[in-house]
Order: sequence, then structure tokens, then C-alpha cells
Amino acid sequence: MVRLISTLLAVVAAIGVFSGWYIWPANVEAYVATQRSLAREVAGPGLLGATNQVVVTARIQAFLAEVLVDQNDQVGTGQVLATLNATDLQYQLAAAIANERAAAETVRESELERDRLAIAAAAAKADLERRRILLARKSVSQSDFDLTESTQKQAEAEMARAVVTIERSKAQSAKASAEVEQLRSRVAETSIRSPVEGVVVSRSRTVGDLLSPGVELMQIVDPKSLLVFARFDESAMASLHPGQTAKVTFSSNPQRSYAASILRIGRQVDQETREFTVDLRLEEVPASWAVGQRANVVIQAQSPAPGLAIPQHFLARDQGRVGLWVARNGRAYWTPVSLGYSSGTDIEITRGLAVGDVVLNPIGRFQYQAVTVAAPAQ
Repeated sequence: MVRLISTLLAVVAAIGVFSGWYIWPANVEAYVATQRSLAREVAGPGLLGATNQVVVTARIQAFLAEVLVDQNDQVGTGQVLATLNATDLQYQLAAAIANERAAAETVRESELERDRLAIAAAAAKADLERRRILLARKSVSQSDFDLTESTQKQAEAEMARAVVTIERSKAQSAKASAEVEQLRSRVAETSIRSPVEGVVVSRSRTVGDLLSPGVELMQIVDPKSLLVFARFDESAMASLHPGQTAKVTFSSNPQRSYAASILRIGRQVDQETREFTVDLRLEEVPASWAVGQRANVVIQAQSPAPGLAIPQHFLARDQGRVGLWVARNGRAYWTPVSLGYSSGTDIEITRGLAVGDVVLNPIGRFQYQAVTVAAPAQ
């Protein structure tokens, strides 16, 4: 009898539990899936860089004589940054100036010689005209006239040669002047000047080093040109456009975020990572910044097309898979889903959910549970 009563009680208890699980419906919080435009946060890594970053180098080869600025110094356009040893060039310039002066004196001397020959040629021409008259009167012999004519032609030839000499002297003088200007330019290039206004971010050489064209002396960055170069997956390209706002946090100070906006969007996708670049302009530059420092970028964007999204607390997991509990014909069913981008407290569902599906709160749910929806939200 005792055994029979125990068996009956167990059966009654099992029926009660079964009725509680599968017959008597539970009142469950629900959410009705609808299509709508989604505000989405597109996140990606970035680096701080500059569009106006100059590598300063020498234009001639010489030893570094003096460096006038150091790292983190503010410099202006045209400011002398360093000087090179110019002793040899200065000696060459002094010799070239002396050659230029000598060439100018040669031109002056040639011009004086031309003037002297011009007087002699004029006198020979006048003498020839007189003898031509005397020859007509038979006062001089033909041989004397021929001698005078020969002298006059020789004077004209010497005059022409003097003109050519002057032109050659002027050409040599111009060459000497060009050499002077060239050496002056090279001497001026021994003073290395800043091509931009900015901050010295690095210095690579010290006094006494041999500096050659193309060898880096220092780098200068214009803080006004600082940008954040971020990378995003190509699937986010349709959601981004210039002018959108963003938040930037740097690894050096993750507690502080900086407002930024999209300046331009890259038009090339990396063939390996399938990422594209976005340039963002900061509204405020960090007080302590360094070119190349890492950043995390979150852009406030809109989905390119309406989509399905649910509150994130409705998500459920089963053996590592992500899914949702959905009410169908008064019972709870677990269905796997694929996730898209998060939108605030919501998350996009890209596959596994249809418009009008009633999503259940996952707490306490089990397969085929009888449920009733409590004021489903949309």
C-alpha cells in the first residue's frame, strides 16, 4: 500500500510538473520584429598622422656644423634649423667674385681698344678719301693710293675683330657672374631652413655628421594637418560619408574621447584585409600627441537600408551558437540567427528572423514551453 501511494504521488507530481512546463502557459516579455532604419556604430582601429609632414634634408654634401633646434621645438617657415660647414664654398665664392671682377675689366679694356681702333679706322678712311681726290688729279701715284686703301681696310678688320673680342669678353663675364650666383646659392644652402611651420617630431643627426642630399636630418609636422587614419571593413562603406561625426579614443588615454568628423573616404580596398581607409579630422588635438599613436574610432552612421534589430538582452546562446527564443503557436522555439552591427542597445539580425516574429525574453525559456506574450513591444 505504501509503495502504491508513493507511486501515485510521484505520478501526480510528474503530471503537475509537466503541466507547469508544457500545459500551463507562462507570461513572457516579448518583442515584435519589424524593419526600420538603424543607427549603427561602425568601429575600427586608426593611427594618428599628418598630411603635412616634411622630412628635412640637405641639398649639398657637407659636414653638419650646428643644429639650432631640437625635438618638440616649434619652428616657423624659413627659420634656420641647422648650418653646414661652408669654408671651402666661401673660398670658391671669393675666387669666383675675383674672376667676375677680372672679366668685367676685360670687357672694359676691350671696349677701350674698340674705341681706339674706331678712331684709327676713321682717320684711315679720311686719308683714303683725300688720296682718291689726289689720284684723280694725278697728284699721287697709284701705288701710294693702293697702300692707303690697304691701310684703311686693315683698320676696318681690326675694328671688326675688336667688336668680336668685346662679345667674347661679355660672354666670359656672364659666365663668371653665373658661377658667382651658383656659388652664392650653394653657400645659402648651407643654412638649412624649415619649409613649413610646425613642430620638430624627430632629429636624426648631430654636429659633425656628414650630411648628404636625401639623408634625413629631422622631421617637421604641422599640427594643423593632424588626422586620424582609420580602417574599416568594406561592408561598412555604404554607411559612411564625409561629415559624419565620430568619437576617437587613443590607447595612451582610453578614458578620454575626442570628437571628430569624416574628412574623406578612401577609394581603394586592401586586397588582403578587405579594408578601406577613412580620414577623420579632430575637433581638438590631444595635448600630448605623437605621430603614429594608435586610436580606436567609432563612427555614428545609418544603415544603408532598413533592417531587423532587437534589444541585445533578447539574445540567447546554446552550445556556443547565438540565437533567439521565438513564440510560434503559443510555444517557445529556439532558432539560431546571424548578427550584424550593434545599434546602441539594439543589435541587427541579418539571418534567422522574419518581420512579425515574436521574440521572447530568454530567461527561463526551454524548448516547446507554453507561453503567452505580455504586451509585445515593437
